[in-house]
Amino acid sequence: MRVQTFVGKVSIESLRQMDSSINNWLESHKVEPKHIVQTFGYERHREAGVQEPVVITSVWY
Repeated sequence: MRVQTFVGKVSIESLRQMDSSINNWLESHKVEPKHIVQTFGYERHREAGVQEPVVITSVWY
């Protein structure tokens, strides 16, 4: 089994872009997902030390 992970910012536009990226990846690689995991976290920016919310989606195939 293999996995592909996608990380995106938490906003409507970013989630739509991640949907598009995942759909394009599935179509271009012709894989059938076996299990999908989605979680929420924070990414720390080095310059400002600010944490930005992100959504992480892992597609197991």
